[in-house]
Amino acid sequence: MITAGPSSIVADHVARSVAAATGFFDTNSRSVSECCQRMAAQFARGGTLLVMGEGPQASDAQHVAVEFVHPVIVGKRALPAVSVPADAGVSSADIVLALCVNTVEPRTAAALDIARAQGALTVVVRSTGGPRESMAEFDFRVPDDDALVIQEVSETLYHVLWELVHVFIDAAAAPSVSFLTATPRAAADLIAEVQASTLAKAREICGLRARVETIDGARIVEAGLAIAARLEGNGKMLACGNGGSATDAQDLAADCRAPARPGWRRLPAMALTNDVGIITAIGNDVGFDHVFSRQIIAFGRPEDVAVVFSTSGASRNLVAAMAEARARGLLTVALSGGDGGELARVGVVDFCFTVASEQLPRIQEVHATMWHALLSVVQEARR
Repeated sequence: MITAGPSSIVADHVARSVAAATGFFDTNSRSVSECCQRMAAQFARGGTLLVMGEGPQASDAQHVAVEFVHPVIVGKRALPAVSVPADAGVSSADIVLALCVNTVEPRTAAALDIARAQGALTVVVRSTGGPRESMAEFDFRVPDDDALVIQEVSETLYHVLWELVHVFIDAAAAPSVSFLTATPRAAADLIAEVQASTLAKAREICGLRARVETIDGARIVEAGLAIAARLEGNGKMLACGNGGSATDAQDLAADCRAPARPGWRRLPAMALTNDVGIITAIGNDVGFDHVFSRQIIAFGRPEDVAVVFSTSGASRNLVAAMAEARARGLLTVALSGGDGGELARVGVVDFCFTVASEQLPRIQEVHATMWHALLSVVQEARR
């Protein structure tokens, strides 16, 4: 059972996350800017972003691909990106991004070596606790050894890379400012501008994360205890979301099945986004609004917990899933953004945690912190 204060578990996690992000971006903002420039050049050559992640990092690799292929910033072009296994073929125009934790898996290390030999741009994200030797042209190291914290900083990093690579791509489209032919001074000015933007985004996300404890800390503890009670009664968690939030649901399931911290227990959880056959069958035959509610009917039991991730709270298929879960007696939890949307208003959610921001990347990044804090409470309650 929990022996710490009512929200100290949440406060401790939030403080650790904010400290790691602050330290990382203060140290690496210049390199992040230069990485954006190099990525833009590779895209201009016709390259593809190949994202690799082993185990729990696999869903983050999919998240990266979603963001680059389906940009939510109006007017930004779709960029070729795909999550791939470590043995995927690589060309010299490609970008290989490996998402790791404390170690770089042997297959991933070999893939990075091959990519570098081919002349591709290589980027790796890992903790400072791994081997000292450089594994990639841009070897980003998060100053923490906790897998959950590393994931949160990594998510902010890959969102910033996606957001700010477009600065260089847009510059390339303007003949007077093209970074491909710019003078060294002009190129340096653009890098400095992107570096400043990187630091501003880092400050923004740290501020939003810090509010998780002050605004939602006690409620997260309450929700965590309620989830733990359901799991003690042989319940399971069912998670869903759309787009990048679909990969957040997959993160939830992975975090439960592969505990990130010593002493944590495996928890029963499944992501309703994983089976493409089920999703396409329901979407084709009944409609996309029902792709999750139909699965709640099939898998949900009164002792279970339904968790949805949404940046707007307005997705009809998520509202329908929560309504179905509520009708069947499941505990319902939502992580939303903006003003919470319908999820916060229609009375089908027991616990709704809302990120007061309109910036979709920042909302998803705070959702990761909220979920990890919530999971920490659940795990401590079940010790």
